[in-house]
Amino acid sequence: MIQGRDFLGAVTINRFVDRPAEGPGDAALVQAADDLASAVQRQWREEAALRRLNDPYPLPVRWRPAEPQLMESWRSLVRLATTGVGRASSASPSGWASGPEELTGGGGELVRVLASVPTGRLVLLGDPGSGKSMLLVRLVLDLLARRRRGDPVPVLVPLASWDPDREDLDLWLEQRLGIDYPWLADPGRTGTARARELLDAGAILLLLDGLDEIPDRVRGRAIARINDALGHRPDLGMVLSSRSAPFAATVRAQDGYEVRVTGAAGVEAEPLDLDTVASYLRDSAGGSTGEALWLEVFAALDAGHDPHPLGQLLTTPLMAYLARVAYNPSPNTVEDGPYAPAVGSGRGPAPDEHDAHVGRPFELLNRSRFPTDTTIREHLLDAFIPASYARDRAPVAAGPSGSRHRWTRGQAAHFLTFLARDLEGRQQGTTDLRWWDLADAAPRILAGVAVGLVAVPAGLVMPFGAWLGVGMLVGVAVAMVGRRWSPPAPSFNRGLAGGLIGSLLGSAFGLGMRLALGIPSPAGYLVSGLALGLVPGFLGGFRAGLAGGIAASFVGAFVGEPEMGDSAPLVNSVGFGVAAACVVTLGHGRLPARGIRWSPLGILTGLGGGLALGIAVTLQGGLLSGLLSGTVAAVGGSFGAGLEAKPAEATVAADPQTVLGQDRVTFWTTAAAGGLAIGLAAAVVVASALGPWRGAAAGVADGLATGLAWGFLQARYGSFTLARWWLALRGQVPWRLMSFLADAHRRGVLRQVGATYQLRHAEVQRRLARRT
Repeated sequence: MIQGRDFLGAVTINRFVDRPAEGPGDAALVQAADDLASAVQRQWREEAALRRLNDPYPLPVRWRPAEPQLMESWRSLVRLATTGVGRASSASPSGWASGPEELTGGGGELVRVLASVPTGRLVLLGDPGSGKSMLLVRLVLDLLARRRRGDPVPVLVPLASWDPDREDLDLWLEQRLGIDYPWLADPGRTGTARARELLDAGAILLLLDGLDEIPDRVRGRAIARINDALGHRPDLGMVLSSRSAPFAATVRAQDGYEVRVTGAAGVEAEPLDLDTVASYLRDSAGGSTGEALWLEVFAALDAGHDPHPLGQLLTTPLMAYLARVAYNPSPNTVEDGPYAPAVGSGRGPAPDEHDAHVGRPFELLNRSRFPTDTTIREHLLDAFIPASYARDRAPVAAGPSGSRHRWTRGQAAHFLTFLARDLEGRQQGTTDLRWWDLADAAPRILAGVAVGLVAVPAGLVMPFGAWLGVGMLVGVAVAMVGRRWSPPAPSFNRGLAGGLIGSLLGSAFGLGMRLALGIPSPAGYLVSGLALGLVPGFLGGFRAGLAGGIAASFVGAFVGEPEMGDSAPLVNSVGFGVAAACVVTLGHGRLPARGIRWSPLGILTGLGGGLALGIAVTLQGGLLSGLLSGTVAAVGGSFGAGLEAKPAEATVAADPQTVLGQDRVTFWTTAAAGGLAIGLAAAVVVASALGPWRGAAAGVADGLATGLAWGFLQARYGSFTLARWWLALRGQVPWRLMSFLADAHRRGVLRQVGATYQLRHAEVQRRLARRT
């Protein structure tokens, strides 16, 4: 029922329009978005609690419209929103701002500001430490608190690890979302990854954090890539954050070329009001005693005739936060001395090498000790680690393995300094601290050498001539050259299929030439030729595997003489070791595995290899031996090659420990499957010719080497473990690295974004990296 009074003029009443019923595909997509929303909300609620954003309350950061010359005109935004091709947005123009001047706001008003932009796209600018990341976290949680079923899901993604020169935004986002939210990497109803389906459907609101953390030389390319993604999805909402100066340098004319973020308005964070900072530090002091200390500081600032640099510095949210950490200790800490006692393990320098003494906040006004804002800034940055590692009264939190450890302030500073230098140096300034990238902090060949040494016994016990090792080296060399034209795919099975076909062609060609030349051709040459051909398949795609397989199997089948006598085992062991080292060094993936799945192509490759081996053994040792060898090889091969890495099902955001655990399971599962498959096949083949004891020795040696190599190829756990041991022996990281990182995150020294850690702020990372 509708009641009305004193209407002037005509009144039109439109009936409510029900939302159209969802089809099966739409319902699945909406449910996937709702699951993602639950995961994102749980993730950022926990992270906001660790970052103490609501303790005692969020810093009220304010913003103003960005400089007009850095953004597209408001008229252009309105035209795109109202006339853009393919736009299906239901937003009402009545809620739009009339111009950028209405974007001014602060605190929790960013939701309103974003909704008032006609295109739903916003660039958030600010100086270092101005609170941009905090605003994005708050925006995620505020949007989710207001979200209704079917609305886009805000997803916060740091841009630091994106290389716009190598991959477009869509592909990188698909991989990144598949790591942070593993179930999004699985195929959806259209066969593409769920992450891509949600992006294409406009079901994700992208919050891209840290454009300035992309190297200067490719930052313009990054904006162009972002514009490409927005052009393909007219309704895609987005918030992009960056430091003001790098953004301005990127979008302004360079060599006559300008670039703008398509359809985006802009706001810029403003410094805090000093009275606001004073209230915040007093309210977070934990009691009247601490509050009195800050009252003394701000009373001196107000009374001073000459402006003190501290007053200006504390208007930056990061500096206000660091001052709070340094001078407002947590209730769970005690200050009974400059250092906490060491409980646990970890090498490092003497603690006093990295500790900054912190007294009362009034010391910040001492001009002889802190004459400039730079010296105060450095002091607060240096005090952050010692204050964060003050001794806890509460029990130590258990690490990922269930163990409990403490690290002294000096040890923590030493290890964090190494990690910061690694990020700034080897990883070219990225802020993403990912455990799987630390595998490359050790010599790259380390994993290859380890597996190569394990493979040496396999060459020693194989009862074949030296041509086996020579064929292995030739095939690997050809495949490595072929990688230039046929790079390896995410899965090895295409390369293995090429290697299998190449082994058949090369063996047939080699034995055919021997037959044409009238040279005797023992059937064992065919067996070894088939085995040799598969190895190059790990080094490249289908064509590289095909070329390497042909070369290796041709050498194995044709160049069978001379035997080289007693030196054959030595040559074979060298060939096996070098081949294994090259395969593991060059063939491993870059991303962690999060489970295993059956690969149809891998199963077919295993069955084909078993069939070919069975025929070859039949020619050599008879039908019974051939049937037994072929059956074992087909079953074991299809099991070993049919298992490959995949993302695991989950409806929650992944964390670094979970991703490592899933990758570790994948490593050992695939290693066991591959080792059993090849070990059994080798044992049966050799036993049929030389007896059970030689067969058992060959099976154990081949199975151990192959299984270990297969695990290294399928997962990052093996390489990471070797690198962690290497770095720990050199005193650069603790032995229990993941426990240390989890403890640093609990203390607020690290922040976590999905499966990635970051130092609390990029300024902290850079300060640590510059320390001697």
